[in-house]
Amino acid sequence: MRLRRLEPVLRRALRGPCRLPAGSRVLVAVSGGADSTALLAALASVAREFGLALTAAHLHHGLRGAEADGDLEHVRALCERLGVPLLAARWECRAIMRREQLSGEGGLRQLRQRFLLAAAKRAGAAAIATAHTADDQLETVLMRLARGTGLAGLGGMRARHGAWLKPMLGATQLDAERDLGAARLAWREDSSNADRTWLR
Repeated sequence: MRLRRLEPVLRRALRGPCRLPAGSRVLVAVSGGADSTALLAALASVAREFGLALTAAHLHHGLRGAEADGDLEHVRALCERLGVPLLAARWECRAIMRREQLSGEGGLRQLRQRFLLAAAKRAGAAAIATAHTADDQLETVLMRLARGTGLAGLGGMRARHGAWLKPMLGATQLDAERDLGAARLAWREDSSNADRTWLR
C-alpha cells in the first residue's frame, strides 16, 4: 500500500527536523480521521527504511457515544491491517474536566496530551507523531493573528518540539484524503468538527 503524496513529505521530515536514530519507536496519535489514518498508513510504509518501530495510540473521550465507539473499532481494524500495535483507552473526559476545572477544546487537548505522554512511556517510544497538516498550520497562524500575536506567533507550528513530531506539515488534508482514496482506505468523520463554538 503506497501513499504517493504523503510518503515523500514524511521522508523529507524524517531526514530533516523529525529525524530519529535507527531503532527508535514512534507513538502515532490516531483519532481515526483522514489525517491521522493517513499518517499511520504512510509511516507504516516508510518506517522500515528509517529503522523505526511504530505503536499507535487512540483515546476514546467518552463524549460521542456510538460514534466514538465506531472510531475505536476503525482504529483497531486499521492497526490490525497494518500490523501496528495499538494502545487504546477510554476516559470519561467530561467528569475529569469538571473535577480538574478544565473546559472546551483546550481542556480536551490537555487530556489528550496527558494520555499520549503516558502511552509513549508505556510503549518505550522516543517520540510522539501527530497528524497536523498545512491546513492546521494556516489555521493556527490565522487564530494567532486574530488574537493579536506578535512576530513570534506568525511562525506557526514547528515540525518538532521536544518529543512531539508533526511530520505532515508539508501536506494538506486534501493530499491525505486523495491518498486514502487511491489506497482504498476508509476514515472516520467526527461530527463535532462541524461545531464552530470553539476555535480549534
